[in-house]
Amino acid sequence: MYVDAMTLAAVADEWRKLLAGARIDTIIQPTEHAVALQCYAPGSEGEGGKNRWIYLSAHPQFARAHITALKPQRIASEPPAFVMLLRKYLEGARIESISQPRWERVLEIVAGYRKSPDSDERIRFRIIIEMMGRLSNIIFCDEDGRILGSLKRVGADVNRYRVVATGLPYVPPPPQQRQLAGQMLPRLEPTTVTAAQLSISAADETPPDEVAPRDKKRKRAPEQTKLWQLLSRHVLGCSPLLAREVVFRTTENAETPLKEANQAVWEELAWNVNDLTGAYDSHQWQPQLLERHLTAEEQQKSFATSGEASYVPLAFAAYALEQYAGRADIRLRQSPSINVLLDDYFARAEWSDALDSLRAPLRKILQTNSERCKRKNELLQQEMNNSAEAANYRLYGELLLAHQQEVGQGPASVMLENYFDQDGQGETQVKVPLDPRFDAVTNANRYFNKYHKLRRALELVPAQIEQNDTEQAVLDQLLTDLKLAENAGEITHVKAEVQAAGYIRGKALVDKKALKAAKKGKGNKGGKQAKGRPAGPGGGVPLHIQSREGFTLLVGKNSRQNEEVTFHQAASNDMWLHARGVAGAHVIIKAAGREIPRSTIDQAASLAAYYSESRGTTSAPVDYTLQRHVRHMKGGGPGMVIYEREHTIYVEPDMAIALLKS
Repeated sequence: MYVDAMTLAAVADEWRKLLAGARIDTIIQPTEHAVALQCYAPGSEGEGGKNRWIYLSAHPQFARAHITALKPQRIASEPPAFVMLLRKYLEGARIESISQPRWERVLEIVAGYRKSPDSDERIRFRIIIEMMGRLSNIIFCDEDGRILGSLKRVGADVNRYRVVATGLPYVPPPPQQRQLAGQMLPRLEPTTVTAAQLSISAADETPPDEVAPRDKKRKRAPEQTKLWQLLSRHVLGCSPLLAREVVFRTTENAETPLKEANQAVWEELAWNVNDLTGAYDSHQWQPQLLERHLTAEEQQKSFATSGEASYVPLAFAAYALEQYAGRADIRLRQSPSINVLLDDYFARAEWSDALDSLRAPLRKILQTNSERCKRKNELLQQEMNNSAEAANYRLYGELLLAHQQEVGQGPASVMLENYFDQDGQGETQVKVPLDPRFDAVTNANRYFNKYHKLRRALELVPAQIEQNDTEQAVLDQLLTDLKLAENAGEITHVKAEVQAAGYIRGKALVDKKALKAAKKGKGNKGGKQAKGRPAGPGGGVPLHIQSREGFTLLVGKNSRQNEEVTFHQAASNDMWLHARGVAGAHVIIKAAGREIPRSTIDQAASLAAYYSESRGTTSAPVDYTLQRHVRHMKGGGPGMVIYEREHTIYVEPDMAIALLKS
């Protein structure tokens, strides 16, 4: 769902009250599509001033502008050139005005400052936020409309009508138009539209059957034009959500076909359009947010938790939404601030999308190697099944030697009596395939060679299976680490671990500092390479939580942190916990010489289940044992362990949420 002109009008009204005269102090870029401005707004009527963050996004799916409650997180630590440009001209400037072209999805912020302390002349700049899907952009201009910079550069090869580049004059988006009687005309003004205008627009709509006659090969007929589609095509600022709401209030069915409209419907429809869009001029807003309850399957797939997290935002509007009133899985939230609802609706949406873009290449690498390990395991299991075939080769060779006087050169096979079947449970006659080019002894030697070759291979297969299983466990753990990573720093730790494991190769990934130190001869003494595997990167700081009984709980959220909490921070008498049968976090209960109560074990077990593949389930098994019974897995990477003398309990992973919030 995108932000429409009605929503932007409500946002602009609220900004004029909250941000009038606000000073721009800090500018950051949370993601590649967004810019955030920290503004200090002076208080009024004895109230103190307040810092507020303005979030401006030109994301193709999540383009928006609103005030956010918290400082946005950042993907990259180094600011790009556009942010440096904004900082150069805007930090210290004060917001003078906020405007919106009528019925456009565009907001303009004008900010400026005095040319000198003794002068009343002001230097002004314009920040123009265009929220138009994949064409969204943030453009920075001077007072005369000359473009100083933009988040996205738009060349003539992309848009001939308006090129967005430094030094060129800013050209607004083209006016909204509709096609009527083969001509392009301005769209209808929603606050004054009449039934006659809507009826005439509908008469020009061509039925789908006339546009594309139904083909015999086509399985279904073309869909009928809906009333809301007519409004979206012909009325200014009429988004699909607004159009459906108008149609629902008119006919009590948001999907009413166009052909069912009569004069009474047109009159009622025009009145509802006027009434609903009248808030644009009256500024009487009723901000609402609708949330849908996730099904059990959706909660499992999305790692969602129970309670508040089991609801996902469905729609928002600056007016009352009546079309969802009859749905049992929908709940309604109202707020006097449209900014609050937009902040809740888009909370972590763009951030999650940005994190997914960071996860995607790593996920592809890990999944590719995981599939390779699975295929290799199938092949190794097939080789293990060849033990019976090896026994047959040996039998063929021994029978041929026993019957070498009877078997000559030339036949392709021969039936021989099985002298080695002493218990009578096998076959008395065995058909032995032969190579016609050789005699019995040569054929026997060939079978013995095959037998010894298979036996040698079978001796190596168990070790290969064990090594492959270990690699599969490492990949599963890294995939879980990646899935549970909540910010760019944690993803970077996972990437470093994937690189250290040898799954990422290339010159670009070589540590430049280490390479520079090696060139200067500042490595190990004598210039010798360290034995064993190179030391891997750090994994960040493990999570420290206090239980309700006062015990310290340590949680490793990735492989390196698991290694740290289990083998460096835990004592032999501390309790160690891990979700059973799945990859996940190591959790340590610091006993400090005290007896650990069952309630503390339950809390730690819920953390182990929450930070594992079991998140989202209603019940998960968790093993616990003393740290002294945990040891490294042979050939495994950091955090890969085996353990013994464990006990198993079942907990709800969602119980950890209350512990994390406390």
